[in-house]
Amino acid sequence: MFTSGQYRVLRAISMMGNISRTQLVEITGLSKATVSTLTRELLDRNILSERELVFGQGRPAILLGLNAISACFAGVSLQSDPAQILLTDLHGEILAQMDFPRIPDPDTCVDHIASGIETLLARAGDRAGPLGGVGIAIPGFVALDRRVCLRSTALGWRDIDIVTPLRERLKVPVFAENDANALVQGEHLFGILRDCPDFSMIIVGDGGIGCAHIVDGKLHRGFHGGAGEISHTTVFWPDGKETERPCSCGKRGCLDTVSSLQAIRSMAQQRDLPGSPAELELLARDGHADALRILHIAGGAMGLAVAQLVQLFDPSQVVVMLDQPFREGVFGAVLRQTMETHVMPRPDWETTLTLRETRRTDWATGAAGIATRQFLFSE
Repeated sequence: MFTSGQYRVLRAISMMGNISRTQLVEITGLSKATVSTLTRELLDRNILSERELVFGQGRPAILLGLNAISACFAGVSLQSDPAQILLTDLHGEILAQMDFPRIPDPDTCVDHIASGIETLLARAGDRAGPLGGVGIAIPGFVALDRRVCLRSTALGWRDIDIVTPLRERLKVPVFAENDANALVQGEHLFGILRDCPDFSMIIVGDGGIGCAHIVDGKLHRGFHGGAGEISHTTVFWPDGKETERPCSCGKRGCLDTVSSLQAIRSMAQQRDLPGSPAELELLARDGHADALRILHIAGGAMGLAVAQLVQLFDPSQVVVMLDQPFREGVFGAVLRQTMETHVMPRPDWETTLTLRETRRTDWATGAAGIATRQFLFSE
């Protein structure tokens, strides 16, 4: 869709925001004449727009930025039921959204997605540019070609291709991606970590524990595409029989059996306690011994896993996405303390740990970000 030079300009503007032509020359290493030609071509195609004047020494500079309404992108999240579709502009702002029932039948799923996107395009009207692509976040393993879902326990899928029929119906590029990979790419493109070239993100959700990594500014997939499967890391917590629980994968002691929301609810129910994060944290704050034990085991196991991740990958930041009560309560405090205890101290670097609340739209926004990245960067 764009030339290699145009992609270089678009990448720089996407990373830096509004920027002058002089700054583009410095960042891209292209000549002044080449930058002038490339930006004019992108302005003529309505992909870029000229912004406010910046006054300083010499002539005022005109800033260039992405034209938000030059294209829109659909993001689909199959991570939970109901599933979600939304439209974003080129800046990642949500234009319209809707839920639909997550029905495992692939043909029905394709129909729901296609008709939902058509509905949202009509609803957004003039606020949305032409549809530039579709991203789908799937809870499961997705092939490296981003077309076939190799296996999804949540959906009951194995070797299912919903990308090809959607491409044929919508006549735009469509990409499938593991849900954690989708979320981390959306954060890197649209979020506060857009300028961070190396970070890891862990998501504690109803569907289990997801993880993904950005390395040197790109998603790290691993040789087989399975990088980030932290949920099946084996963890052993001292004096904690809960860390020996059987996992759906056939092993015992997986992180998913201890620190996922489902595992925490199960441990709480065995002790006749409420399983919601808010209620458990409230009981722990009041000194309830069993609630404190559950949160210490779950948060401690997660802290051990994060410490191992830091030792292996040396990211500049680790972001853990979880429910607000856990972020602000015992779970989050134990997670942080355990990680700090088990990471080898170094005088020359320190990994920043951030606990953030998960928003339901994060998954679908990340999926839209996959299509946006392909549009802007061809990757």
